[in-house]
Parts: sequence; C-alpha cells; structure tokens
Amino acid sequence: MKSLALLALLAAAPAFASAALQMDVATLTAAATDVVDGQVVSSTAVWTGDHRRIVTHVVIEVRDAWKGGASGRITVVQPGGERDGIGQRVSGVAALSSGERVVLFLERLGALHRVVGLAQGVYRVQPGDGVAGSRAIPASLDGLELVAPPGQPPAARTPLPVSALRASVQAALQ
Repeated sequence: MKSLALLALLAAAPAFASAALQMDVATLTAAATDVVDGQVVSSTAVWTGDHRRIVTHVVIEVRDAWKGGASGRITVVQPGGERDGIGQRVSGVAALSSGERVVLFLERLGALHRVVGLAQGVYRVQPGDGVAGSRAIPASLDGLELVAPPGQPPAARTPLPVSALRASVQAALQ
C-alpha cells in the first residue's frame, strides 16, 4: 500500500525543465564572444568553491575559431555532473563526450567559457562522405522549453552542412 501511495505521489510531482528564449544562429552568434569548431578532449566534474553545486569542466581542442580569438585548448564549464557519488543534472544542458567534434557558441568568463543558450549553443558534427561533407546536428533540447520571441514563430532546428552553419555565423558578423 505504501508503494502505491509513493508511486501516486511521484506521478503527481511536476517535471523539472529549464526554459530559455529561443535563439537562432544569428542571435547565438551575437551573444557569443567565441564560436568554435572543436574536438572534446576530456571532461571532469568538480565541486564549486562553496561545495554546493557540481559543474563539469570540458576541455576543447579548438580546430577553428569562427568568431573570437579562442585557440589551442579551452575549458568550457557546464552546470551539473557527478562527483563523489553525487549527481546533479541540469535540464537543457547538452552533455559533451570525449572524442566528439562540436561547434560551440561560447561566452568567455575569465579563463573559462560557457555555452550560450544552453543546448541551443551546441551542434554535434557528423562526418560526411566526400561530396556530402560534414553535417552540423543541433544538440537535443530534452528538458529545455524554448520560448519564441514575441511576434516570431518557433524556428525549426534542423541539421545542415557545417559549411552552411559557418556561412550563417559569418553572415551574422557582417
């Protein structure tokens, strides 16, 4: 009987999600200090200085900077992670896995960077074959509720060639 009551309570609990203003490539570019095409080298979860939150430091090897002066290896800090047997998850954050190639829209925070627009600022690069070229796949928005700016319809987030994504970033910089 207790387990039924617990299940009913859990089913009635609200789902947790993050909300963010919907951002297209031009808006992401304007909000970013750096836009990079890079490779994820490693990630390490750490406690914040006050030991209240866990963040993950993701080391990115910059292949190409499309905006800003990021080069070499940079560290992107993301909310959430697992440390000392304790896990914290933040809805709307796109996990970055070692070895994957990504295009990131970043804001510089001193020596660190953070992703602009939560998962909206992450594109996973899928290698192509010859003529097709590599494709930029928008990160999943699981747990992220997007709010369209007033007067604008919700925009579709669709895969596109990396070259087209780069051209969109360059056009936004004009």
